[in-house]
Amino acid sequence: MSLAKQMLHMLRQLNWRWLTRRLLSAQPFATRQPASQIVQQFENIAAVDPRQKVSESKFVVIDLETTGLNAKTDYIVSIGWVVIKAQEIVLTESRHYLIASPVSVGQSAVFHGVHDKDLKNAHELTDVLTELLTICGGTVFVAHHAKIEKQFIMVACQRLFGKAPKLRFVDTMLLEWQRMQQQGKVLKSRDLQLTSCLQRHHLPVGQQHNALADAYSCALLLLCQLKQSREPNLLLSDLYKMAKM
Repeated sequence: MSLAKQMLHMLRQLNWRWLTRRLLSAQPFATRQPASQIVQQFENIAAVDPRQKVSESKFVVIDLETTGLNAKTDYIVSIGWVVIKAQEIVLTESRHYLIASPVSVGQSAVFHGVHDKDLKNAHELTDVLTELLTICGGTVFVAHHAKIEKQFIMVACQRLFGKAPKLRFVDTMLLEWQRMQQQGKVLKSRDLQLTSCLQRHHLPVGQQHNALADAYSCALLLLCQLKQSREPNLLLSDLYKMAKM
């Protein structure tokens, strides 16, 4: 069975509503740590060595749904992340959280489907970011059009913890841009949207604008891009270079 067919079979087996409910009803967060320590503890863990093989690296693929695109004036309403170890998706370590927002989601609900009524019992962003930074020390962050995720997380950490962490992302959108450029193809902006990239690689398109589903789709795209590199000893430093525009 081809890689694309294997992934399509996996995606069809997933019940995103059931999985989201299960993750949302996960055990309560651990006792909250002092805000001033969260980012410092994250940065005290040694960064991933760029000379490490990609095949031996742990990736955390993140997607956010927000009230807008300006990290300084808009807010996160949901976060989903998927873990990749040894180039395999570990769904048991995936997470999806709805985030309490200080403002109404307004018209942004049209895009992400999260309404004010859905956030009545949502998690506090402080708790979710604490968990994220606690488990992600020494891992490689991944996102599609990672600039947005990076900015929102850094601005939120600065506001909540008094310090923004140093974050480095692998951007699957830029990986795709480089790949298409090498093939001499002319791209339009819509050609780099996650859905377009998935279709180009004959990957299944899941539930769009659901943070967990989009993180999973991004993880599939990354694994496909890595497989197509045909380099078994690819290093993280090589991957970082490939993701530059």
